[in-house]
Amino acid sequence: MLANRPGGPGRAARRHTIPGPEAEQAPHGTVPIGLILGGVQKAATSTLYRVLVSHQHITRAPQKEWHFFDDDTRDWQRPDLSDYHVALRAARSKATMGVDATPSYLFWPGALERIHAWNPDVPLIFCFRDPIERAFSHWVMNWTRRLPAEERITFAESVRIPYDPSWVGTRPEGWDDKGLRTRTVVARGFYGAQLARVHSIFPSEQVHVVDFHQMVKAQHETAEDLVARLGLPPYKKRFEPLARSASSTDFEAEAPTADDIAVLRDRFADDHRAFSASSGLDTSGWTTSRLLADEVTPGEVAEKLARKAGLRP
Repeated sequence: MLANRPGGPGRAARRHTIPGPEAEQAPHGTVPIGLILGGVQKAATSTLYRVLVSHQHITRAPQKEWHFFDDDTRDWQRPDLSDYHVALRAARSKATMGVDATPSYLFWPGALERIHAWNPDVPLIFCFRDPIERAFSHWVMNWTRRLPAEERITFAESVRIPYDPSWVGTRPEGWDDKGLRTRTVVARGFYGAQLARVHSIFPSEQVHVVDFHQMVKAQHETAEDLVARLGLPPYKKRFEPLARSASSTDFEAEAPTADDIAVLRDRFADDHRAFSASSGLDTSGWTTSRLLADEVTPGEVAEKLARKAGLRP
């Protein structure tokens, strides 16, 4: 049951009123964060977030990616959590909880521990996508939106940046915040190591994993299952499926090669097998699984990704 245990500090049904000056900013009161959507990046978390907040009892956070628990400028020895709540937008709102959807929480050093210290009972959702496809999508984002031209590196360079799965949850020597944000195309795909870390901190009944492809294809059914696990009633009405954010296709760069894909296959192999065994997801149709089973070749995968990004005529 993916729901707060009775008496937990994050009980979603509790509605707050704010005394003092903050009341002017939240005239209708506030509700606590009752759910964290914590990963992974480039796996339809924005779509899942929009679906969840369309439920009558879930309201939007100040921004989709709050980046509260991966903010290393806060004093986490004596954290001030007084601003970690959501203001209601209307006097008659039926919302009983807010949702913080920050994919980097799964990967960021210390974030899960900070979440547990705040509320060890909070439900957690992690949406996963094939790690090779995710890595390419992450690189496209870096190349087209995140990094200035002088800081861009090719896909080939990105997939060869050294990072060992044993480093997950730590800050490796020589890695600064910017590097952890932008040079982790491969690192964030070590799902087995990341999920093992989650399970070492939170009990399994609080953790729900979602397959990216299932989420995209069956949004309403996936959302209904999640809200039921939260102990909430069904959606008042069936919503129209939302289009997920499309990747850029109007840029120039070197296309991925078969060698690049082979590097990723080999780097992910052991961790992917561990994730497939521990997550409960059927990953047999994922690109990495099919590569490891010799159902597709690295060249075929490279061609598919290149065409999808518009890097092939």
